[in-house]
Amino acid sequence: MTEQETGPFAAAVYSRQTVDREALAEFAEELKGQNVRVGGLLQEVMFDGVGRKIGIDIVEVDTGLRFPINRPTKENIEGHSCSLNSEKLADSTEALRRAVREKFDLIVLEKFGEQEQKGQGLFDEIFAAISEEVPLLIAVPEPALEIWRQQTGDLGQTLDFDLDAFRGWWAGVRAT
Repeated sequence: MTEQETGPFAAAVYSRQTVDREALAEFAEELKGQNVRVGGLLQEVMFDGVGRKIGIDIVEVDTGLRFPINRPTKENIEGHSCSLNSEKLADSTEALRRAVREKFDLIVLEKFGEQEQKGQGLFDEIFAAISEEVPLLIAVPEPALEIWRQQTGDLGQTLDFDLDAFRGWWAGVRAT
């Protein structure tokens, strides 16, 4: 990935071909193990007893609190309609507001999704972290990268979705 102007935030860009989609969660756990105050939200795909995907939870990084944001019904699946629970997504915003308010060392967020691309969802909390200069590492799907760049004024850094890229970026953030 190309490096844009350095800032305390970075887009961790992934595609369908990204092999290790757990790298962001692994990075957060690694830093927490080093006594870094990491906050934010990560997604976890939920499966039933036979391995079928049944939904997605958002999990607070610092507390482990879970929000079931996506539980598609048969009608959602058959009609290819959105099954995002916007109310549960809104409930999860406190984790980001708290991390900004308490100036955590790092906020990780999975992801810059469709809602955020439209200026909804967690959009306000993302840009509050950026404006308050709380370091932010956010997963951005490759097709949304141009929207991300437009919304950030092409500031921050763009990283490969890779532990080594995250570590290198973090070392630079900590050095400033």
